[in-house]
Amino acid sequence: MKIELIKPFKIDGKELKEIDLNLENLTGADILKIDMEMRREKTRGFADVYDQEILLRLASKACGILKDDLEKLPINDFLEVTFGVRNFLLRSSEEQEELETSEKSS
Repeated sequence: MKIELIKPFKIDGKELKEIDLNLENLTGADILKIDMEMRREKTRGFADVYDQEILLRLASKACGILKDDLEKLPINDFLEVTFGVRNFLLRSSEEQEELETSEKSS
């Protein structure tokens, strides 16, 4: 999923006009690692798909841009990136629920 940035953004002298979130390539191991990191740092884990910190860490993992750099995005672009992750996760769970419902009714 590519996120077109409203305002070009520089990271390490390189200008970005879009961020490519390769969310399909993330694995359960990635989720577990992020969960463990958050528990170590803040005594909470991956418990809420609406938590901006979780969404930010997933975005960072999916696009290969450091979390600290993503935090410097202008607010509209930052929210577009994190909401893109959230929508991907919600869409995935909705699709799974629909599949399970159709299997039960068959």
